[in-house]
Amino acid sequence: MEVRMQNILVARDMGKDSARVIRYALELGAKFHAQIHVLHVMPTVDASVMNMVSLAMGADKLAEFNKQNEKELAEQTRKQLHDIIEKEQELMEEDVAHPVQVEVHHGEPVPMILTIADKLDADLIVIGSHSKGRLEYAFLGSVAEKILRKSHRPVMIVPPTALKKKRKK
Repeated sequence: MEVRMQNILVARDMGKDSARVIRYALELGAKFHAQIHVLHVMPTVDASVMNMVSLAMGADKLAEFNKQNEKELAEQTRKQLHDIIEKEQELMEEDVAHPVQVEVHHGEPVPMILTIADKLDADLIVIGSHSKGRLEYAFLGSVAEKILRKSHRPVMIVPPTALKKKRKK
C-alpha cells in the first residue's frame, strides 16, 4: 500500500494554537507536494435565539442583517487566514507546491468539515486537539473527537505543543 496525499484539509477554529495546526499541515503538504485546503466553519446561531430576535426585529430585517454580517465576517476570516498562512509559510524551510486554498462556511462544524472533506476527496484531515481550557476538554476538543469518530478518512490530531516555531535559515 502506498500512502499518497494530494489533498489535505485543515479544519481550524480561531484558537490561539490554530496557526501551528496550519503550519503543521503546510509542512506535510510541502513534503508530499499536496494541495492544502484551510477550512474555517463559522457556527450558526441557535434557532431559539434567532426566533426571539426575529420576533423583536422582524423576520425580513433579521434575514438581511444576517446575510450582510455573515458576508462581512466571512471576508474578515478569509483575510485573517491568508495572513496566518503567509506568516507560517515564511517560517518554513521548504516551499509549498500549490497555492493554499481557503474556504469559510457557515454551519455546524462537524458535518461541514466532513462534507468538505468528501467534496475535496481529502486524503487527510488535520485538526487541532482543542482550543478550550484544560478543564473543559482534558484530551480532545469536542469537534476533534467527533471528526475522529465519524470520519472515514484519516485524521491527524495536532496537539498544541506539536510544532515549535523556528526561523528559516
